[in-house]
Amino acid sequence: MQENHKYNIYMFIATIFFGMTYVLTKICLNYSTEFHIISFRFLIAFIVSLIFLYKKIFPIKIKEFIYSLILSIILFLVFITMTIGVKYTTATNASFLISLSVIFIPFFSWIFNKEKPKKSIFIVLIIVLIGIMLLTLDKNLELHIGDILCLICSLLFSFHIIITEKLVKTNNPITLGVLQFGGVALLSFLVQYPIESLILPKNKNFWISLLILSVFCTALAYIIQTVSQKKLSSTLIGFILSLEPIFSGIFGYFFLNEYLNFQQYIGAFLLLISVIYVSVKN
Repeated sequence: MQENHKYNIYMFIATIFFGMTYVLTKICLNYSTEFHIISFRFLIAFIVSLIFLYKKIFPIKIKEFIYSLILSIILFLVFITMTIGVKYTTATNASFLISLSVIFIPFFSWIFNKEKPKKSIFIVLIIVLIGIMLLTLDKNLELHIGDILCLICSLLFSFHIIITEKLVKTNNPITLGVLQFGGVALLSFLVQYPIESLILPKNKNFWISLLILSVFCTALAYIIQTVSQKKLSSTLIGFILSLEPIFSGIFGYFFLNEYLNFQQYIGAFLLLISVIYVSVKN
């Protein structure tokens, strides 16, 4: 098997786990708060990653520590907006909106890499706007706060992908991946304590969902993505990640009984086609 094909498969597996994220987060939100979920999720991911990958992490260079802190701050903002967003919208809506990060990647590449996007991307943006309106606007033509936060999350996530791609080229991707988990957990705990006290939920559904979320959807999936970005372009990464809403929709249907009406199906279809088109053309 060619090496790049191997990493394509790895990213496909990671995308399945990413698709689970929204459903599992929704379940956890029934028993705990946003900051608790992020804090526990990334603390567990950090500990698990450290146990299994410590031989590939050390020695840690000073610049890798600094770079991981930068990635931690961005990823913390990604998950704050995502977790609060999921609370106020459906898991399916969240996954479709956050998958739009692949649409924004060419624009961040334009800013940081001087790679001017093709003219067709601007036409696609119009289609995306129509898709967003069909997917998210209610009968009163109101865009809900959860959907807005998921759109912001999409922008932040595309920025995280571009920055990660630049940093892993000359640094140990596993070190950056693991340290940023610890950084996100630390940031979340620091922000959490002035706002709310530490509470350990006793419901087993919370801990089962959180463990899957931490070990598979965070530790494993993000390490796979970080390592893969050393071998694959950010655009290809974005294309594979564009399949995430499909898996999220399947999980949402079976575990949360989430349904889309006809208008939303049209909107979701336009978004999915736009994401795939941009990825292929780039």
